[in-house]
Amino acid sequence: MRAAIRVLTFALAGAALQAQPSGDPANGKLIFEGKGTCTNCHRIKGNGSRFGPDLSEAGARSPEQLQTSMLDPDAEILPANRIYRVVSKNGTTTIGRLLNEDTFSVQMIDKTERLLSFQKAELREYAFESKSPMPSFRDKLTAPELADVVAYLSTFKPPPGPPGRGGTGAPAAAPAGAPPAPAAR
Repeated sequence: MRAAIRVLTFALAGAALQAQPSGDPANGKLIFEGKGTCTNCHRIKGNGSRFGPDLSEAGARSPEQLQTSMLDPDAEILPANRIYRVVSKNGTTTIGRLLNEDTFSVQMIDKTERLLSFQKAELREYAFESKSPMPSFRDKLTAPELADVVAYLSTFKPPPGPPGRGGTGAPAAAPAGAPPAPAAR
């Protein structure tokens, strides 16, 4: 029985090691901010552009999902990250991330982070784009560079919170000097 438990323990430890990205997070940060020019569209912990998705909690996704997002950005576009296109009656096209749409207007943010509002009556057309504006990094980054960026993004885990809301369910620590929480009944 002990041998079986020991084998199971080693198997689980091996699986955990395989799940960890194999790249160098420090080098990934340099690539993310430099060669990859990722901060031109994305932000992490308040640094970078607001145009693309905020990656401050990107580590909640698996390394495989992160890699797929970089190699094939059109494979999965979350609804909140879809790009919206409006065409005015004079033919001017604007693309951006939809912030709000109501009966009479559309509000969006463009790549230069301008907040824009359009009256629907002044538009020829408005709709979501089917393609992601993010380029594929398949031919732009080497396999080791890609692994480094995945390792870097994997370090950004969401904070602990209640189950079902992106957290682990672990109780949050009380601030220093705070009175103890009442006992659950």
